[in-house]
Amino acid sequence: MRIRLALACIAAVAGLSAAGLAQTATPKARTEAQFAGGFRPDACRWPRGARAKQLSACCQMDLKIDAQGRMVDGDGECTDPSFLEPTLRCLAAQDFVPATRNGQRVADLHHLEYEWRATTPAGDLCKKLKTS
Repeated sequence: MRIRLALACIAAVAGLSAAGLAQTATPKARTEAQFAGGFRPDACRWPRGARAKQLSACCQMDLKIDAQGRMVDGDGECTDPSFLEPTLRCLAAQDFVPATRNGQRVADLHHLEYEWRATTPAGDLCKKLKTS
């Protein structure tokens, strides 16, 4: 109650409403790193023999994105282990929007699912990883 009353007094002196003062005192929102989209075909090549065999895979990836929006480290699990290295190589070449804290760009962890589809979608490839 005292804090609310103090805000109201300060706001009255400043010519603001108490709600407006509280909003200006709130720190800036925190954002998470995000995949910016795009595709770099030179970096995103299928594993040897996988395309000829029409293999598809889903990879659940944990990535460290630096303050400039680049992947600096990563690991994950794929429904077919031969897709892990190509997925890391592909994601390292992609652009990300870095996370922010109090308006400043910061390094952050980012989780995403990355799918390699050799044929028309036939269900949830990642379901195998979610249930294991």
